[in-house]
Order: sequence, then structure tokens, then C-alpha cells
Amino acid sequence: MNAPAVQHPRLPVDLITGFLGSGKTTLINAVLRDPAFAQSMVIVNEFGSIGLDHLLISSAEDNVVLLESGCLCCAASGSLRDTLIDLFASRTSARVPDFKRIIVETSGLAHPAPLLATLLSDSAVTQRCELSKVVTLVDAALGFETLTRYVEARRQVGFADRLVISKTDTATTKAITTLRAQLGQINGHADVVHWQQGQPAAPILTAKAPVVRPVPAPAAWLRGPLRAQYADDAVANEQDADAHGAAFAQVSSKVLHIDAAMCWQQYALLTSTLTQRFGRRVLRCKGLVAIADDARRWVVQGVQGHFSAPTPLAHSHASPKNSYLVCILESVTQDEWDDVAVLLSSSIEALSHNP
Repeated sequence: MNAPAVQHPRLPVDLITGFLGSGKTTLINAVLRDPAFAQSMVIVNEFGSIGLDHLLISSAEDNVVLLESGCLCCAASGSLRDTLIDLFASRTSARVPDFKRIIVETSGLAHPAPLLATLLSDSAVTQRCELSKVVTLVDAALGFETLTRYVEARRQVGFADRLVISKTDTATTKAITTLRAQLGQINGHADVVHWQQGQPAAPILTAKAPVVRPVPAPAAWLRGPLRAQYADDAVANEQDADAHGAAFAQVSSKVLHIDAAMCWQQYALLTSTLTQRFGRRVLRCKGLVAIADDARRWVVQGVQGHFSAPTPLAHSHASPKNSYLVCILESVTQDEWDDVAVLLSSSIEALSHNP
């Protein structure tokens, strides 16, 4: 007689979303430092042709999965389904370490609805795991304007169980109060917490979410499998056929490669040129920079034209002889980008000969 198959309990899945630069990876890093999350599997997706966030997550490589390039929404939700199924198969065959919890970090432009459809209604997924909560991060200083300008950001807030106002040390009390009022207008059912780097983060995921999952308005935001549950097909129109909203059509991802290690003067030229030419049209910029005579690689982070001080990468994944920046841009044409890329290449080359 065959022994009965081992029945694993359904594992909680936390969906971490938020607009570009809101601090998703920083929050996940802080969560993973808590011993209670030692057996967590992290699934990362980015908008752009080069994935980077998985390098910035302080966890064993076997516990971080990078999805294929693209926005983790719409048809790409199938990638999430396939990844989850493969993860459970890999756990059974011991190809990956055992895990007790799953954290999914979406891209900054993700539409949450199809992902929720996968986690809530796909039988191949729901047999193995269950949605714990949707956590949406909103930048304390930039959140109000971001929510005003981008339907993607408003959608992410609308689907949240828990809203995290991040980087609270960068905004005034008045700005945060105004932002909270705006969040309440979009999603009055989610609880709102404040968080900044250095504070405990595990309670954001371990504390119970509100019992009632919010249904954002307008109903036209809901798409795909969720539409039958929450929305009337009569609300559909031509504008709704664009899954990302008008802003998405103006957003593009560009990669800037530098084949040799730079000096700090060249790095300063690089970031100042991007800021001067594109300003706030640089929605998000992330990259790894190699500095001459330094064995480490440095993490570069920029949000809406503002670059923070580089920080050393805690662990090396590649030869530190080259650098690259992944820039997510708004309303920047290919010609504009090519002009700047040529200018940067020649300027950096000139500095290498005349430091």
C-alpha cells in the first residue's frame, strides 16, 4: 500500500507593489533581516531589459527568483503562475531550499488586478498558496504628485490592503497629512502605516490586514478575470482597453553601458548630465557602477531626477570592470536618448585622458 502524499499547508503570499522608487526593495530587505522571514522565497520582476532588483535583495541567491523582463501584469501574470508552480515543484525535488512564505515584488508600473486574479482564482495556485495581503508603498515626499499624474500609481493604491507611506523622514508633517487624505479618497478601506529605512519592517507583513478587501473605483480599473466578479462589462470603453493608462505609453526603459571602470568625477558627470537633460522625466534610475581601484561595485539609485549617494553592493555578482544604469524614462524619444548616450560616452572618454 502506497504511503499517502504529504500535504503541505497553503503558504501565504504577500504582494508588494508601489510606483517607481517608492522603496519596495528596501522594505523587503528590511523584512528579510527578521528571523521570522528566514524561510521566505522572493519573486522579483522589473520593467526593463536588465533585471537588477534581485541583486539588491540581501538573501541567498537560491531564495530569489527573477521573472522574465517586462511589466508584471496583464499577460505576464502567466509568468507568475508558472513561476509559482515551478517553485513548488522545485521544493518537492529539493532543487531549492524549503520555504514557508512567498513575497512577490512587482515592477513599479504593474497593474495589480491580473496578479490578484492569479493568486485568488487560479486553482493551480490556490491549492498551494493563498494571498496574505497587498502592500502598496507610497513615497512621502513625491507621492501626492505621483498619484496625481499617474493612473498606475492610483491603481496600486486602490488595490492595497495596507498602504505604507515610505521615506517619511523626507517630507513635512503637512505633506504627509495631505498625502494621507489623498490616499483615503482613493482607498478608504486600507490601513495606513508610516515607515522609513532603519525601522522594523516585519510587522508590515505580519500584522493582520483589514478583513474587507477593497474594491477600487472606478470599476473600469478592474480587468480580466476579476471583471466578472466586481465590474459590469458595460463600463468598458476604448480607454479602458489600455491596461496601463495613457502614462504607460510614454514610459520607456533604456540601458546605459560603460565598458570600463570610472572615477568619481566621471560618475558625477554621468548623473548630472542625465538630470540636466531629462530632469524629472527620469522616473527611476538604478544601476551598478564600477569605480577604478575599488574592488566593490556601487549601487546607484535615482528617482524623478534626484540621485542619492551611491552605496557599496554587499555581495559581488559580476566582474567589477563595467557599469550600467537602467533608466525608466517618461516622454523621452529614442533620438533624445541617443544624443545623450553619445555625449556621455565622449565626455567620459575625455575625462579618462584628462582626469
